[in-house]
Parts: sequence; C-alpha cells; structure tokens
Amino acid sequence: MSLVSRVCTRFIQGSLRAITFSNTNQSNRNFHMMVKPMPVTCLPKLSFTPDAVSLTSGIQRLLAPVSAALTHVAGFKVKGRLKRRCKDCYFVIREQRHYVICPTHRRHKQMSMKKRDYKSWILTHATQSKVRPY
Repeated sequence: MSLVSRVCTRFIQGSLRAITFSNTNQSNRNFHMMVKPMPVTCLPKLSFTPDAVSLTSGIQRLLAPVSAALTHVAGFKVKGRLKRRCKDCYFVIREQRHYVICPTHRRHKQMSMKKRDYKSWILTHATQSKVRPY
C-alpha cells in the first residue's frame, strides 16, 4: 500500500469509529447536525479490520473526482446600438428592450440597454414652461 492509501485508511477508520461512538449521546447533539443522525441500532455493523481490496475500492471512490455536467451558455451582449450580424439575425421587442436573436449563430444574441428612469419621464406642460402659473 502506498503512503496516501495508508493515511486515508487510518483517517476513514478513525472517522467511522467517531461516527459510531458519537451517536450514543444524541440528545445533546441534535441541534448541531444538519441531518438527524441515525441511532446506533440502525447503523450497519462495521468491522475495523477490513481486507485490503474492499478498503482500496472505497478509497478509490472517495478520491475519484466528481465532474459536474456544465453546459456553457452565452448570454446576451448588452449594447447601446444593435446590429444584425448575419442574414439570419432578427429584431424582437420585449419588455421595453430591443433584442437581436439569431437561430443559426447563438453568439450573435444582443440586447439593448434599458433607459434610465429619469430619461423616460413624461414631461407635461406644467414642468416645461419657464414661467410658473402660481
């Protein structure tokens, strides 16, 4: 066995012992646990002298990297002035924004900047006149 596997086996054995023996006094520790621990009677019988094959396979499962299935998705580019980048791009207006959507090249997606609130105020005659009526 290599040094890493020896260290891992000692660590696993120690943590298994700690798990099985710490569950005897559960009434004090329930509020510290994220998941309610199982009683000792429900835990499987653990032998602390396992053979090398089963222990090595358990360590291999622990040390195996877990790869998450990630799909990279390009979001909309936020621009002040939108352009069609190819013949398949088309304009859409949704929720006070203009969008460019392209079914063939997904990287051509664009979105216009939203106007600031103070630039979209509706000015009436009372606020525009130089002479106030009052």
